[in-house]
Amino acid sequence: MTRNLPLRPAVVLLALLGMAGCKDDGNDVTSSRGSLAAVEVEAPGMVQSGAEFGVDLSAANVGVSNIRNGRVDITFDAPLTVISVDPSSGTTAAIVGNRIVWELGTLDANTRSRLAARARGTLAAGQSSRTATIRAQLTGQGISAGDAVATDSVTITP
Repeated sequence: MTRNLPLRPAVVLLALLGMAGCKDDGNDVTSSRGSLAAVEVEAPGMVQSGAEFGVDLSAANVGVSNIRNGRVDITFDAPLTVISVDPSSGTTAAIVGNRIVWELGTLDANTRSRLAARARGTLAAGQSSRTATIRAQLTGQGISAGDAVATDSVTITP
């Protein structure tokens, strides 16, 4: 069982109100169909080529049932490169090429787990600005691929 951060009732209410699909600074959050689960990605809108930047991810269970075998697959479009990950207590994460595989185990009811990542976007010599997407997909028992997905875009400038 993972140690997760408790959610306050007001946060749960706000999350439920926003579950139908919302747009927040380029971050799409979608709930799953059978469970009340969501995943979020927060990255800066613009970064300079070669500079490191932070990406914050969270997986939330705002329902009353636990989510078992929770996993978040995070992909980084080229030319983004994942440098490091720091998962919340009770979870693990591994960098696999341009992806992060974040194993949540059991995500208890009314909890949220977080993952902090560091990435870098590097343009080729002479290349102008380019936008790349970071996509996170939460799956688990009762949550199918595509049910809980979030994206955020980063523009890399010379």
